[in-house]
Amino acid sequence: MNKKPMYLMLLISISIILTGWSNPEEKKNALWVEDTDLTSETEDIIKKSKQNEINTIYLKVDSKHSPSVYKNFIRKASEEEIDVHALGGKPSWALKANQQALLDFSHWVQNYNSEVNQNEQFAGIHLKIQPQLLEQWYTNAQTILKEWKGNIRTFTEDVHASKRLETSASIPFWLDEVKTPNKPETTFNKWLISQFDHTTILAFRDTLEGQNGVVSLIEDELNIANELGKKIVVGITLEDTGQDYVSFYEEGIGNLNMHLNILEHHLKEEPSYIGFAVDRYSHWSSLEKTTEEKTDEETDESDESTNQNPSSVKGTYIWHASNLIESPDEILEFAKEKNLNFLYTRLDRRKDFSAYKSFVERAHKAGIEVHAMGGHPNWALAKGEERLKMFINYVTTYNNTVAEEQKFDGIHLDIEPYVLPEWSKDKNGVLRTWKDNIELFVDEVKKESELETSVDLAMWLDDHEIPGEEDSSFSRWMINQLDHTTLMAFRDYAKGSGGILDVSKEEMEFATNLDKPIIISVEMKQNESVEHISFHEEGEKEMEEALEQTEEELSQKSSYKGYVVHAYDYWLNAED
Repeated sequence: MNKKPMYLMLLISISIILTGWSNPEEKKNALWVEDTDLTSETEDIIKKSKQNEINTIYLKVDSKHSPSVYKNFIRKASEEEIDVHALGGKPSWALKANQQALLDFSHWVQNYNSEVNQNEQFAGIHLKIQPQLLEQWYTNAQTILKEWKGNIRTFTEDVHASKRLETSASIPFWLDEVKTPNKPETTFNKWLISQFDHTTILAFRDTLEGQNGVVSLIEDELNIANELGKKIVVGITLEDTGQDYVSFYEEGIGNLNMHLNILEHHLKEEPSYIGFAVDRYSHWSSLEKTTEEKTDEETDESDESTNQNPSSVKGTYIWHASNLIESPDEILEFAKEKNLNFLYTRLDRRKDFSAYKSFVERAHKAGIEVHAMGGHPNWALAKGEERLKMFINYVTTYNNTVAEEQKFDGIHLDIEPYVLPEWSKDKNGVLRTWKDNIELFVDEVKKESELETSVDLAMWLDDHEIPGEEDSSFSRWMINQLDHTTLMAFRDYAKGSGGILDVSKEEMEFATNLDKPIIISVEMKQNESVEHISFHEEGEKEMEEALEQTEEELSQKSSYKGYVVHAYDYWLNAED
């Protein structure tokens, strides 16, 4: 039997699985390149693209940069038969007031192309406009959709008049549920697809099959593109989003490549499907680096004990500034008795700096970190911004005035706006201003000092999204902003459903992925209505046993840094 035909058929079958049935000349496997220094990373971007059969790059363009940067990049990409599309877009570009910014971007690209050699020209313009990230989207979406539509029409008419650039855009998969302004019989995704030469659907999921898989999410867009004779690229992400099902970050690059090959097989008979797009080079490069570092760490750790972290935090809260000022000896004696090395200390801004200098110095000599603490639920609101700034200014000025050994180690905020009536009336509004104020907090502290920033974080906030950002946990965002986060895992047992380990699981995962420290906080204050959140009934001995169990389970987590007990007054009077 002649085996050559069998081998030939096998090769053809493999080729079909890897490349699909579409015309190879139409194939568009893309990579977003954003937030990247082209002067130092051009060679690596081109090399990675070539190795992974990427033939299209959506390159973020800044008109303030020298054209020579783009000329060099595009010329080298052209040598490897890789097309480069100028990437631009902001959420605000959907607004009529910013139509000129969109046109200015388009004109810059066209003018650039007219002044360089053919092998240095952009092949197209790719827009990434996401107005759902605008605050007004949630109050006035219809107006934004109307203005977005007008801006896109003006843009495409302008570019198509030159007949030299391909146009494309990234759009979210859920626009198939949104109606087109003045054309209610047409979904907005259909209208957008009709405007561009190809459209990239942001189908950010880490599985292909099932109701919430990539293939299901893009079904409508493929059918629309087939009907209109348009082309579809499927976008996936490697970003460390903190939401495992959204990204291939957890699964890794090898798993991503395997899924991309399967995606080709799934969509091989779809005329509109022409390829995939990976978001983005910086995520890809960072993930490769992280994987290498983890491998090195695992090798190093194989020769070490996997048990305790010798610098693990063990601390408490001093909630009354009067205790710090009037009873420093008692606090330091208690810290010595309990082997504490960490304190959050409430301050009274009415007091002169001399009220704290001696205590902080003595604590440091005893090996105890001292973090200045402040906070109020209103500090999450716009009206609380001024008080927050006054507190920051007090602590940073103190630190810039006193001797080195008398300086606070950080600033810790306890802001719990969910106790306010505003929370139940307008939760998204509170989350937005809270987010703004935390950004202000970090910016102001880092501008004026080297103080460490931290906050108390409720364990259930991982179920809340950042307003305007789909699939984005507020807890993950918060953890990423601060130098460390203290998770209020208020339960009176460690293991089992609803225990300390269980309720802190999501935040520990966020922190590990972000390489950020987490401190676990437990409660000793009496709570008669909900006893299981506090160790008041169980007493100090059971609390210590639960904390030992917590330490044993979390000691191997790079993000786990120890625990604090809330608070000194309650712990001081706890049952044995």
